[in-house]
Amino acid sequence: MNSSYQIITEAACGLSQDFLEQAEFLAVPMGFTIGNQNYDQSPEKGTSDLHSIYQLLRTASSAAAVTFDTSDLIEFLRPALACGKDLLYIGLSDALGETWHNATRALANLQREFPTRRIEAVNSMTLSAGQGLLLQHLSKLQQEGASLLEAKEWAESNAPHIHSLFAVGNSDFLVRSFKGSFSNRQNQILQMTEGQLLLKEQAKNSQERISCLFKDLQKAASLGTIESVCIVHADCESDAQILKQMIQEQNLTDMISVSFLEPIFGCEFGPDTLGLFYEVNIEASQAQNTKIM
Repeated sequence: MNSSYQIITEAACGLSQDFLEQAEFLAVPMGFTIGNQNYDQSPEKGTSDLHSIYQLLRTASSAAAVTFDTSDLIEFLRPALACGKDLLYIGLSDALGETWHNATRALANLQREFPTRRIEAVNSMTLSAGQGLLLQHLSKLQQEGASLLEAKEWAESNAPHIHSLFAVGNSDFLVRSFKGSFSNRQNQILQMTEGQLLLKEQAKNSQERISCLFKDLQKAASLGTIESVCIVHADCESDAQILKQMIQEQNLTDMISVSFLEPIFGCEFGPDTLGLFYEVNIEASQAQNTKIM
């Protein structure tokens, strides 16, 4: 393992606490509010805890994601730099609030404070389990001895290839969080395009929204090999399991995980949101077709 640098990410990155500890990643604390109550976004929360939080979210008069302050992040990262570590920060898409901007400001301040240390940042152009897919690859690269610059170059090259889609059931949270960007119609299908959250299509009902996500994956599978699929849900596990079954029945991939969408994002997308993240390896598919021919 190349331990000369520390990989940093946010707590809401789609990875478990066990994985973060084993990979020796630093996860920056985040939080959210529901009504007048503050909550920490922690990968340690269990299924029952997350279900309870989403139950509160369904009836709350207000809810919001809370990012970290620049000063808080500086204090959080300073010890690693003081110990002689370089830093590689893998951050949440800049389309979602001030998190990325606060992070880059903090890193710029730390670079001035520690001019001999290398501090780099990569915009993941996604969130949650999509960010987690990128980080899993980076952990493997670091374990294999990749340098900080090699890891950064790989992340910048591959971040645009993480596909991120969302089927939003209740658009009230979406309208409130992204003022002026989306209508209040139900069952909207959104996608991350070059880090921007955009409307892809409009589903007629909750059943069709699941089909929309599946058809997008099915189309991608016709172009390349689906390597990993992550399904996240905002307290609508039955929908997530239906989507998983559809993928399995078509043998699109065996690498499928299902998990809760972190509540910090649930505050923005709303309960009953279904998310799909996946990677497509077009080169592997082309190589396999050539071998068959």
